[in-house]
Amino acid sequence: MTRYFCSQIAGLLLGLSVAAHAAEPATVTSTQPTTTDPSYHLCPGDTVTVTIFNEPELSSSQTIGRAGDVRLPLIDEIKLAGKSVREAEHFIEDLYQKRQYLRTPVVSLVVTSYFPREVSVLGAVRAPGMVAFPRDVTSIDVVEAIARVGGFLPIAKSDSVAITHKGADGKETVTLINLEDTITGRRQAGSDRANLAVYPGDRIWVPERLF
Repeated sequence: MTRYFCSQIAGLLLGLSVAAHAAEPATVTSTQPTTTDPSYHLCPGDTVTVTIFNEPELSSSQTIGRAGDVRLPLIDEIKLAGKSVREAEHFIEDLYQKRQYLRTPVVSLVVTSYFPREVSVLGAVRAPGMVAFPRDVTSIDVVEAIARVGGFLPIAKSDSVAITHKGADGKETVTLINLEDTITGRRQAGSDRANLAVYPGDRIWVPERLF
């Protein structure tokens, strides 16, 4: 009787084990390659993976340094920051070809990790703080940045918004913009929309009106 009971328990446990394994979701491994917008301009701090068709030993993954350069097999250090992804691919292809390492290289460059890009929006706005840039984007419109922190407070002096930008030489410039005219559609004819772009590291200050 005891032997029969043990046999029944063992059968039950085996059945539960099989059912549990059947209920486990199958692990799916994605083979879809990561892609990057070919017009995206590379920045220091971005991590890139460079592959060359049929040349796996020349593949390389590294972070672009502060000076904007990376070190690739055979061709050593090259500057990529400031180039679009497509420009960087062609640039690397030309180097391997001109230095006679490869006859017709086909290079693919993918940004696997983006350096954090954000601007600060402070002053008379509803939720002062940092605004992160979307993926693949290296500049955003100042109006969009302000909208993403909730917009102006009623006391905001929106006709004297200050944008502080640090250039490549480390010098800061301050630009005053009349966003009141921009938002109400009273911008002057012929004004350049690009003047309203802000870049990573910029600071936007919205002063208060003095009554």
